Amino acid sequence: MHLRCVRCDRRYPFDPLLWRCDCGGPLEIEGLSPFDPASLDGSTATIWRYRAALPVPPEVAPVTLGEGQTPLIPDRWDGRPLYFKAEHLNPTGSFKDRGASLLTTVLKEAGVERVVEDSSGNAGAALAAYAGRAGLRATVYVPAHASPVKRRQIAAYGAEVVPIPGPRSAATEAALAAVAAGAAYASHVYAPVYVQGMKTLAFELWEQLGRRAPSDLLLPAGHGTLLLGVYKGFAELRSQGFIGRLPRLYGVQATACAPLVRAWEQGRPVAAVAEGETVAEGVRISNPPWGDRVLAAVRESDGALLALDDRATLAAQETLARRGLYIEPTSALAVAALDALRDRLGERPVVVLTGSGFKTPPPAPDDWQRQAADFAARHGLRHGPAVHALDLVSEVGEVAKELLLATGYGTRPYRPRPALAGELGDALYSLLLLAESCDVRAGDALVAALDKYRARLAARSAAGSSKE
Repeated sequence: MHLRCVRCDRRYPFDPLLWRCDCGGPLEIEGLSPFDPASLDGSTATIWRYRAALPVPPEVAPVTLGEGQTPLIPDRWDGRPLYFKAEHLNPTGSFKDRGASLLTTVLKEAGVERVVEDSSGNAGAALAAYAGRAGLRATVYVPAHASPVKRRQIAAYGAEVVPIPGPRSAATEAALAAVAAGAAYASHVYAPVYVQGMKTLAFELWEQLGRRAPSDLLLPAGHGTLLLGVYKGFAELRSQGFIGRLPRLYGVQATACAPLVRAWEQGRPVAAVAEGETVAEGVRISNPPWGDRVLAAVRESDGALLALDDRATLAAQETLARRGLYIEPTSALAVAALDALRDRLGERPVVVLTGSGFKTPPPAPDDWQRQAADFAARHGLRHGPAVHALDLVSEVGEVAKELLLATGYGTRPYRPRPALAGELGDALYSLLLLAESCDVRAGDALVAALDKYRARLAARSAAGSSKE
């Protein structure tokens, strides 16, 4: 067993602490024993059932919380049969438990006592939980915009949570600074053993489908390690003659941040893109280091990469919740892709539900918008764009007048008066109903407006609205 750089092809002896080649390229493990059904460990219902195909000696005790062997739920979509793989039911609520269990086991066996990771949430929560189980100290650097629920979950396991302002990549830079100071990097992106944990999903699906592969596999793709993991697993099954072909792999990204899709559509190597705002925070990755390998895996499987907007994602999340499956928006990306891929799917498609909806409750502005619309419907109020546009103009005028009176037309500091709260409430109510009647989600519109405002500030180095 050894490590090989996917960029320059350099070989290294296997070292659990080595996570990147000297050239900067990611490393993968070679020389492992391939999957063999005769070697299955029937004493456990976890990913460790497949330990003979994992990079861990048989005498090493695994760090486990019961990860893996998640349900495969039959369902129908648009009248056609399919399966949902309920990875959101793993111990910490996401598929990342597979990689975290294996990585933590390997690092503990190597004598590591302190680990660091950068994550938008799920990988950090998984590492924190398994590090706590193993008695390791963990520090997780998270983007400041990450879900507060996920941040609280990470802290609950005893890990130190360090919010980092700026884009997702800034959290990675902070983690790398800690690694340079001597910490072990328990990276869900770079650690070579992590993706080996992901391939157990392929083995499970093969068993659950009666020793057959899915016709198609749909899953969200940010860094693409889950997609690469299942590709490796099914490639092992194919090499041993247990399946005839790979399932078609469909990686789904958010339109606001889709470097894999752009490279796929342009027929070029993966390059960095702008990190736009999206409700699917788990795939908000502007420059995935495994990108070109992901493209190659998708191409070999005769699959595709596609991007969907937040509206389609949230609609799919709501639809699935009505069926009893509560998933986070990142997971819903793959569900939303069912409509886009309707004519390409075969007889046994599987959609991977990667993360629990309990990690990202619906944003408050959208709740307010629904409440305003419900109130209008209950009381028979007129509910159309023209009416509420005019009403909003009127109410904003009242707010402006109140502010002018309260400050003596700008001659003295503002001191809050009770009348202003009522005027502001009327304006907000009209605004929410206007958004509802125009089929615009208020929360999404606010995010888009803030993005434009930030861009304007960067371009002009000054605040204020544009006349353009």
